[in-house]
Parts: sequence; structure tokens; C-alpha cells
Amino acid sequence: MLAAAFLIECRPASITAGQEAARLLAPRQWTKRFNAQVEAETVLIPARLHFTSSQLALPENDQAWRFTRALQTRSNDGFERQRAARDLLTELEPWAAPFIVALIGEYIVEILEDISNALTPDLEQTLAAFIADNEALWSTTKRRITSYWNAYYRLGVNLRPTYRRAEYVGFELADRLDAAVIERAQSASE
Repeated sequence: MLAAAFLIECRPASITAGQEAARLLAPRQWTKRFNAQVEAETVLIPARLHFTSSQLALPENDQAWRFTRALQTRSNDGFERQRAARDLLTELEPWAAPFIVALIGEYIVEILEDISNALTPDLEQTLAAFIADNEALWSTTKRRITSYWNAYYRLGVNLRPTYRRAEYVGFELADRLDAAVIERAQSASE
């Protein structure tokens, strides 16, 4: 099931990653999954995974390590999601885009700041290509940005800082990525 989160061409590494992630999951694991299009292929990304440990047995130079880190961006532990996202952002490949876009629609501002700080023109284009193929998912992500800002950051609930809408990093990310999608479409039509 976890290997279905990745492209078929990545199957050997994604199966190893799925086995490694499954070894770390809590018993009686169940999660919803959401569909995404990656390079004209439908993948099924886990909504949330409940890990009992984050200690990978795979070395970083194993091809499956990055796939396992992608699965760990779906962890129930926000700190682990952040560490895994940082690892993916160092060299984002198209297959990893849905995992980063999913994080943009979450409430942990520190992860959003990490994504914003990592955005390079190349990274923006990788994410823009994914977003262009997943308009409904991107619309849902942007609604989540608004919802989480309203619930946690507009008034600073539960000791969280207060952000005006114009200064909230989630909206800044959405605006940058929307602009990258438009730029990509304009370049393609020329």
C-alpha cells in the first residue's frame, strides 16, 4: 500500500521504503489516502501515518531512504514531518512534490517557513508542474491554508503567534506558487 504513493518507475525503491516505513508504524495502522497526479500517473499519498519510531535502518545513500523520508512527511509527529521535509527539499524530485504540497496545507508554521526558505526557481517550477496537474488538490490545499490561519494564527490561539493575513507564510507560499504556475503556463503557450 505505501509503495502506491510513488511512481511505478520507482517501484523497487518504493517497495523497500514501504517495508522500512511499515516496520516503524504503530500496530493496527489505518490511514486515508488522497490521489495525486505525478507525471501523468495516479499515486495514492497517505494522509497521516502513526509511527512508533523514526529511526531508519536504511543508510542515507540507499535510494529507498528518500522515499522513506517522503512517507515520514506524513507522520503524526510534526517534528518528524519537519525533519523529513527538510531532507526532501534539499533536492526535490517530481515524485516528492505531492508530499511537500500536502505539508503546505498543514498548520505548522515552522514547516511552512522551511519550505518558503528552500524555494528556489527550480523548486518552484517542480512544484508548479505538480500543481498544474492537480488543480483540485491545490484548491483544497489553499482552503486549508486559510482555515488553519483562521483557526490558529489570526488570533494566536494556544500560545501560537498572531499573523495578519498579509504576513502569514502559508499565503505567501500559495501566492508564489500560483505565480509560478501562471508563469509556467505562459511559457508553454509562447
